[in-house]
Amino acid sequence: MRFDPFGPLVSPLALVVLGGLAWLYLRGANRPRLTGERVGPVRHGFFALAVVLLALAFDGPLASAGQRLFFAHQLQHLAIRLLGPFLIALAHPWPVLRAGLPRGLRHWLGRVSGYRPVRGAARILRRLDVSFVLLIASLYVWQVPALHNAAVTMPPLALFAHICMVLAGLNFFVATLDRRDGPEHANHRARILALVGVILSNILLGSLTTMKESLLYTAYDIAGRLWGFSPMIDESTGGYTIWVPSSFVIIVAIMVVFNGWNRAEVRRWNMRHSWSGSNAAALDFPETAQELRMKVAVPNRRLGRTLALISATMFVTVLITGTTIIYVY
Repeated sequence: MRFDPFGPLVSPLALVVLGGLAWLYLRGANRPRLTGERVGPVRHGFFALAVVLLALAFDGPLASAGQRLFFAHQLQHLAIRLLGPFLIALAHPWPVLRAGLPRGLRHWLGRVSGYRPVRGAARILRRLDVSFVLLIASLYVWQVPALHNAAVTMPPLALFAHICMVLAGLNFFVATLDRRDGPEHANHRARILALVGVILSNILLGSLTTMKESLLYTAYDIAGRLWGFSPMIDESTGGYTIWVPSSFVIIVAIMVVFNGWNRAEVRRWNMRHSWSGSNAAALDFPETAQELRMKVAVPNRRLGRTLALISATMFVTVLITGTTIIYVY
């Protein structure tokens, strides 16, 4: 069977949704008065790149190849679960998309978002721990061989899986890249830990898939794997994609969070002379060496414990991976 990379669309629904989002964004970009903030060309570029990338992943050659090659399917997952949502979160397009909505729909969404059940559900989904669990689940659940093979042979199920991945990735990156910092939002240290946790989960699953010695994803052999790929080489290459390129995306996200952490500290320093309603705020800006030591003692201990936890977790991940390969495969 000859492979046509520009064959029938795999998901016309996804293409319609992405086209609608692009139209809304262009409409909102032409209404700067309604956005409430200045949106520069960099954010526009991030959003445009994300839409193009998701369109290629859902409906382009990558989507067609992903039905007949495990490696291509993992590249598709990389685009829709991590890279596309990461670019959207960097673009922060919500003010522009809201400005692009018709006035009636804008007012209706404002009323709905004010309802207590809706606010409660949104608050739960925005929690860093919840978004982290959902992102990990969106990878591990759909890599279970029975579910993965079923999704390959049933396009509607594959579309459902990919929509779950996009939503989980978007929810996670919106939480970790949130420009706000305060008691009601996750602190930057927790965000770094969550991102490191994603890397560790990628390493665990990806390394197991790369180094295993048995075939798991047989659905690709029904129509035949593309370009004469050996099934074991195909799955090993796909496993490598799960943990190496994916981890690079998360490393970039960690750098963005560190940069946001630094900006938050600079903002706090610049506002040190502003009256906040409490004299206790003065303790945040020590003026003597003794005050500085008292100020940084607890944070330094916490940072040390965090680094030790990351090192121990990485060691345990490698140990579990090696033990599983030896005794299971």
